[in-house]
Amino acid sequence: MVNRNPSGTAFMMAFLRGFHAVYDNAKIFNDPLAYDLIPEEVREAFKQHLIKSVAEMAPELAKECTDAATSLRLAVRIMAGPVLARARFVEERLEEAIRKGIRQYIILGAGLDTFAYRRLDLTDRLQVFELDLPYTQEIKCQLLSRLNLEKPDFLHYIPVDFTKDNLASALSESKYDSGQMSFFSWMGVTHYLPNESVLSTLKAIIRLSSSGSEIVFDYYDKSAFDPDKGSNRIKYIMKNTKAIGETIITGFDPSKLSMELALLGLRLLNNLGPEEIQQKYFKECNEGYAASEHVHLAHATW
Repeated sequence: MVNRNPSGTAFMMAFLRGFHAVYDNAKIFNDPLAYDLIPEEVREAFKQHLIKSVAEMAPELAKECTDAATSLRLAVRIMAGPVLARARFVEERLEEAIRKGIRQYIILGAGLDTFAYRRLDLTDRLQVFELDLPYTQEIKCQLLSRLNLEKPDFLHYIPVDFTKDNLASALSESKYDSGQMSFFSWMGVTHYLPNESVLSTLKAIIRLSSSGSEIVFDYYDKSAFDPDKGSNRIKYIMKNTKAIGETIITGFDPSKLSMELALLGLRLLNNLGPEEIQQKYFKECNEGYAASEHVHLAHATW
């Protein structure tokens, strides 16, 4: 292993997707590779952390937990809902985009995403570009090699440090074709960036892609930052991400998002709030998962 690790959140997101795939019967989103991708010692560390944290996230429900296993299942259900919903939202929108003729899929901040290894059926219809920090991609490749998984031909890793490198330059040095319609996924990122950085990145994406392209991203609403309105779950997440140097700083007003995007040249197609996400992805699931009180899912085109 190299000495540096991907972000703690990248590992945790994969762990939550994987735990759901392995231990739950009704699947909100099925990622059968994610659990084995995480080294066993890392999985165990996450389990112990979640068990200890469940009382902080849901004090009343935690009182009903009689053992470590029950505490872990409760903690995973509290944390994983938004992760599973956004993953399913992305791939549902991508499937629609492919039917409309989009042939390039760009994952910004891919982390330990396993899409290209799960969807080999799309090899002849799609080119997948994963953008992330070089050392994140190095470790991901090492983890995949442990599972004897070879990189598919339609997958392209593009190392980039978004704090230093230019997105357009990074893509121009790859097989990415700016003349083709593209589908961009930007999940779990906007809330860590200053507002102006989010907007400037969206502008850059528009400039380097053709008309008819699409983007999906998630965001926190502004109430998440209000001490009187923020849920226990969001307070826990904010405290823990700050502790590992990944501070959550930005949210948007859902009622103004369409106007803000329009000023950039984007047309908002979907803007799902917690209630809509709950109805769409969790109504039929009896596993105890739920939408986050503050996470929204956006889908736009230009």
